[in-house]
Amino acid sequence: MGVRLKGLISYLFPEQASVSAREKLFSGIGGFIGIFLVAWFTHQVAHPGHGPIIIASMGASAVLLFGVTHGPLSQPWALVGGNLISAFIGVLCARYIPEFYLAAATAVGVAIFVMYWLRCLHPPGGATALLAVIGGRQIHHLGFGYVFTLVAVNVGIMLLTAWVFNNVMPGRRYPAQKRRAAPPPEKAAAVAPERRHLHEDIMAALRDMDSFIDITAEDIERIYTSVTIHAQQRQLGETVCRDIMTRQVVFVRPETSLQETWNILIRQGIRGMPVVDAKRRVVGMVAITDFLKHTDWDWRAKCSTRLRHLLSRQSRLKTDAPRRAAHIMTTTVVKTHEDTPVVELFVAFAEKRINHLPVVDGELRLVGIVTRLDLLHLFYRGDRRPAAA
Repeated sequence: MGVRLKGLISYLFPEQASVSAREKLFSGIGGFIGIFLVAWFTHQVAHPGHGPIIIASMGASAVLLFGVTHGPLSQPWALVGGNLISAFIGVLCARYIPEFYLAAATAVGVAIFVMYWLRCLHPPGGATALLAVIGGRQIHHLGFGYVFTLVAVNVGIMLLTAWVFNNVMPGRRYPAQKRRAAPPPEKAAAVAPERRHLHEDIMAALRDMDSFIDITAEDIERIYTSVTIHAQQRQLGETVCRDIMTRQVVFVRPETSLQETWNILIRQGIRGMPVVDAKRRVVGMVAITDFLKHTDWDWRAKCSTRLRHLLSRQSRLKTDAPRRAAHIMTTTVVKTHEDTPVVELFVAFAEKRINHLPVVDGELRLVGIVTRLDLLHLFYRGDRRPAAA
């Protein structure tokens, strides 16, 4: 009996998104401010002393703009297009369809259809269209003024309020940030394949569902990343960098010649290594790609030819600085501490698009290095030992 009752309660009162008390408070305050300003400003500007000053659908819009700020249904075009287009359709139906029931149904049905096609689906828009039909003499008397004065002013003030409020409150953004542009072809190879195709896979899955879901593909990516991190945290437990890092690190000094630097990379069979100063503090990273980026010869030549050209006496770098590791190294280095939980490294490797992560101690001295291969060994094989140098 207890199980059935619990199941009934779960069915009647399904769990909604887990939101902090602070977010709930912000949403309520935002709704209060939004409706207050819409009613007050419209009363001052549009219809002082007579007629409606605010439409009921603004209450529903406030729920979306302040309670579901990042959802697709809450974005500016959804608010503006969804309400204004629906209002226009509602006025047309009220004017030219004499049968009340048919006019009301047509207004809502056509509004939904058009909002879908114009990519401005906004649930309160259905109420805005319906009000144009059932609003009575005051609404009918406005005619298209219902669209261009009452609804337009309401929507404009609501949008401005949402934009200011949601960008002032910490942890919020409005409009929702768009997906970053795809990297150029020459940099696309640096992105892990699973990350490069994740957005396309999510969009394909959404198309397969063939139903509107009030969440953007970008937010799904964020959720996916967060879920992956939590799953990895559970699997990896308390593993930290010092448990998996390679301790015998190959490195060079800033004054090391390019020829010697190149020889070390080839001899050790590695793609990159740290550059450290006299106190063993990381001042840069030098990789094979750095050799390729700092030459001025014909890029149509073979890779082996270009490298020989760089290392030869006739090779000319892009600057007049001595041919040392310091000249070509990457100085903006992503580092991590030896006590950093390993699970945090997955995000660093994915977002920074790096292959090597120097590990430092409390005095910022180099004590080890972690590579993508170390993480693969740990994650897929459960191997917590350092990779071979």
